[in-house]
Amino acid sequence: MAQRSNAGSEEDVGDLFSDCFWEIKGYKQVVQRIDDGARLTDSLAQLVSERAELELKYAKGMKQWSRKWEDAINKSPEAGSLEQLMKSMTVEANETADVHLDVRQKLSGAVLDTIKHWKNSNYQKTFVKWKQTVAANEGFEKVQRPWAKRFVKVEKAKKAYHLSTRNLEGNKQQLDLLERDTLTGVDQIKKLKDKISKLETETDKNRDKYKDRLNELDMANQQYINEMTVEFEKCQAMEKLRMDFFVRTVEDYLRHVDVSKDPRLTNSFQNIQHGLNEMSIEEDLKRFSDQKGTGMAMNWPTFTEYDQADSFPPLGTLQMKDNDSGSHFNVYDDPPPGPGGKKNPFNGFDDADSEWGDTGGYQPSTNEVKVVAMFDYQGAESDELSFKEGDVLVQLDEEDENGWCRGLLHGVEGLYPGSYVQRVK
Repeated sequence: MAQRSNAGSEEDVGDLFSDCFWEIKGYKQVVQRIDDGARLTDSLAQLVSERAELELKYAKGMKQWSRKWEDAINKSPEAGSLEQLMKSMTVEANETADVHLDVRQKLSGAVLDTIKHWKNSNYQKTFVKWKQTVAANEGFEKVQRPWAKRFVKVEKAKKAYHLSTRNLEGNKQQLDLLERDTLTGVDQIKKLKDKISKLETETDKNRDKYKDRLNELDMANQQYINEMTVEFEKCQAMEKLRMDFFVRTVEDYLRHVDVSKDPRLTNSFQNIQHGLNEMSIEEDLKRFSDQKGTGMAMNWPTFTEYDQADSFPPLGTLQMKDNDSGSHFNVYDDPPPGPGGKKNPFNGFDDADSEWGDTGGYQPSTNEVKVVAMFDYQGAESDELSFKEGDVLVQLDEEDENGWCRGLLHGVEGLYPGSYVQRVK
């Protein structure tokens, strides 16, 4: 067992420290691990809580993305199986968002509650320290106190023996020098020899006392080892309890965050794959040709004899049937306008009320709502708007269930919290 050469009084056993567990106060690092376990439990709870918030942010982003592109696809000229394929992508995003919302709910609910309950059951505060830390420290102190006193006595005896030995050797060297000097008086040499004799007696006594103290310590060592081991195993058992709990918690965490086997996602991806497998570009092209292009039927003019019974309309009022709607229009006038604009060759897709312009970009609607910022807001994500109090934004969508809106500011489109603005009257 390692020992230290600097010793204090018998009562001041706290002055001797070492990194070795068996020496005085060496158990402190074992006791410290109890405090560390409490802090690590708090860190685990924070880890789970932050992951839950990330799941929520991800789900909100997916929901907004899904709504945005579902609306865009509905208003786009895309049609047929390709339209359905693209819509299945937004359905998958919405299902993915729902799955991650469930993950967030489980993490912030069951997992966090379990961590908090476990900590409250295994760590109790007494003023500023944990009850478990105080108990462990008192247990080690009680076992070590009698051994530490013996250890201090050994250190004192060793110090006394080494000091008297050093004095004895020093005086012997001085005597040797005096005896070589012919000018040294006989009385001086005699006095020095008497002093050396006393030092030899004192050194012998200190040597014997040092050995006795060591024997006493050696006899107490085994009991000390046994009792310290008992206290140490108590701390080990508590640490094992914490480690086992952490392992179970991580297993629960992984079971919740692993969404790869969720049937909702599996079905969504299977639907996309099914759409890819069933898609026929040639059939879509033929359908368009039959409905809007060269495949359309045409009543080509043919020569017919004049029939007085026929009612021939005056020039400028000749009516022709619109193959799509069944309505009639004057062949010399412009075609009748569709809702809000000219007749569009694509099914139900009118230029005037669409977000898709000639350039394919986004065109603002004429019925957008203006809102004014009541507070400053700094966007935390790349898809969020930042604004100052008093800025006027154009609100593009109604506020969703999570309190977010989509809008425009200085030509930039992004998301912002609906509670930060109010509608301009």
